[in-house]
Amino acid sequence: MTTRGGGREPRGGGRDSRGGAGAGRGGPGPDRPTPGRPGARPAEARPAGAKTAGGTPTGPKTAGAAPPRPAPPRPAPPRPAPPRPAPPRPAPPRPAPPPGLTRNGRPPRPRAVVRRVLRRRADPGRRLGVTLGCIAFVMSLFAGRLIQLQGFESGAYLRLAQNQRLQGESLPAVRGNITAADGEPLAITVQTYLVYADPMMMTAAQLPQIAAALAGPLGMNEADVLGRLQHPTSPQYVVLKKGVSQQVADQIKRLALPGAAGTAVTSGTTTGTGLPGIQMQASYSRTYPDGAVTSNLLGFTHMTAAGNLTGAAGLEYSANALLAGKPGSVQFQVGTNGEQIPLAAGPNTPAVNGSGLRLTIVPALQWEAQQACQQQVRKTHADNCTVVIMQPSTGKILAMAQWPAYDPGNPVTSADPQATSNLAIQNVFEPGSTAKVVTAAAAMEKGGQTIRSTYTVPDQIIEDGFSFRDAENHPVERWTIAGILANSSNDGMVQVVRHVPPQTQYDYLKAFGLDSLTGLNLPGESPGLLPAPSQWWGNERFTLSFGQGIDVNAVQMASLYSTIANGGVRVPPTLVQGTTDSAGTYTPAPAPSSRRVIQASTARSLIGALQQVPAVDEQANEPWGIIPGYAIAAKTGTSQEWNATRKCLCKYGASYIGMAPGDNPQLVVAVNVQNPKKGEYFGDVVAGPVFYQVMKFALQTMKIPPDGAKPADVPLTGP
Repeated sequence: MTTRGGGREPRGGGRDSRGGAGAGRGGPGPDRPTPGRPGARPAEARPAGAKTAGGTPTGPKTAGAAPPRPAPPRPAPPRPAPPRPAPPRPAPPRPAPPPGLTRNGRPPRPRAVVRRVLRRRADPGRRLGVTLGCIAFVMSLFAGRLIQLQGFESGAYLRLAQNQRLQGESLPAVRGNITAADGEPLAITVQTYLVYADPMMMTAAQLPQIAAALAGPLGMNEADVLGRLQHPTSPQYVVLKKGVSQQVADQIKRLALPGAAGTAVTSGTTTGTGLPGIQMQASYSRTYPDGAVTSNLLGFTHMTAAGNLTGAAGLEYSANALLAGKPGSVQFQVGTNGEQIPLAAGPNTPAVNGSGLRLTIVPALQWEAQQACQQQVRKTHADNCTVVIMQPSTGKILAMAQWPAYDPGNPVTSADPQATSNLAIQNVFEPGSTAKVVTAAAAMEKGGQTIRSTYTVPDQIIEDGFSFRDAENHPVERWTIAGILANSSNDGMVQVVRHVPPQTQYDYLKAFGLDSLTGLNLPGESPGLLPAPSQWWGNERFTLSFGQGIDVNAVQMASLYSTIANGGVRVPPTLVQGTTDSAGTYTPAPAPSSRRVIQASTARSLIGALQQVPAVDEQANEPWGIIPGYAIAAKTGTSQEWNATRKCLCKYGASYIGMAPGDNPQLVVAVNVQNPKKGEYFGDVVAGPVFYQVMKFALQTMKIPPDGAKPADVPLTGP
């Protein structure tokens, strides 16, 4: 059947199954495969005379028509897709369009092939497995960290958490008291407070009100308190005052501002108040009721960083282990706001208070001795003065006074190094004629001499080529050893010492405790200086016989004369009478060991000779050894010492040592005045008045009645 206009192409001969143009669109021929798609089905030829998609016949062109237009260059074939797992099933072949069909006299234009590249999709199971693996890895990290924290390190973090809220404070021990022989307190511990503020807890309007409230109790200017609050040393802390008494602390605790919450929380040693931001820290301080009177003996203390008192000088230092006690501690828990958590305290360690120390010092004697020293130093312009009062039979030191002195409660105010030293044991001097009794004792016991042995004593003498002379001019005398002692003759003593060898002379000086520590266990003590006989040179043997060339301290000389007063038995000096523990139990100190130094007969002979000294001095208008009702045995001494400033032997030391009552000495008083610059410098002139004042007062204070004894009948001159 013939169709109109060339007829219609059977269905399926015009457009392909996808609605695209057929052969009239210049598709590839049946013999050429579709580029870029291997195995694609070939396009079917479109029949001649078929219409194009627009219905226009596409039959053969007439003669003279332009030749068919060449097709444009075909674009580069796309990159072949990766092979698929299973190639798609090929579509059934299309019927080829009839050949020779043209459009508008031109050959059909080839149709561009549009292809969709399909990528290969990943396996969902694999993707899910990778995701779950990553999640499991991350979770394992968390699990491992949790095991580390709660398994292996839980204890450490628990301690850190506890320490963060657990706070502690030191509980200082109460330092033991030091008392005199009669129980009078010499050094006591009192509780004081440090008042401080936290300005961050105050409003600007409260600052002036708090300053006004605190100014009166603290004894400070209101502007000064306000200035400290407005300009603190740190944002949350500023000290307002130290050493506040308990009475003032109680007054501050009762202060309050209307409508304002205080800091009334007490924990450990910290006490709150009714004022916002004001707190008080409890501490202890040392008080010395007698002030400077016993400063050289007691020393002083200072506060450690932990708030404990520790000794820094004197007995406070040497007996610190006994006095200090053992500090304790208190622990408590606080919340995030800094408030203490009730009933959440940690383990506490109670403080063990220190033990008390009872001394042999008699306060009245100590005070009188210092007053006498002070007066004489001012009168003679001396460098210093020391007085030691000793009980011969027990070795107890009843007084150890000096001038200059210092305030032990505020030792930094003293600029004089002598004032803060214990001169009686730290300062050494040459004893001068007070040491002649040792030479006499050695000659009497080892040299065949007696107290009546007589010597010809000129005003000046030469021994072994060395010249010696007495301090005062006198004619040639026939003096016994007692007369040599009473008149303090150097020329006589250089003859007496010839009766003993140098080693014996040295041994007797050592036996009396010279060149040795006294045993008082006080810091800074000097044992003195006594060279061995192998180191003596020139005239040193002779100068030692009258107390030159040897250095001693005041306690050593008091002990030397106490040995003579005690019948030749030396009892070491002691300062401690006993101790009292924190429970109040008193324990007496053990009695010191004693030893005999010289025979009792030698001691009696020396005491008899020394009883002649006051009468001899009285003849020279220096009656300082005359106390009515008592026979006083005494010895004066004047030493010529090296002046380091002037580089010469132009410095003098004056001594006066005596014992009473004469027949049974119960007290020894040793006085030494160093470098008097005004008036005379002799021992009886400078040190004699101090001895008289102190000995007379001591006999009355100790209730030693007059014995009515007269000086022994000992001849001073011989045939």
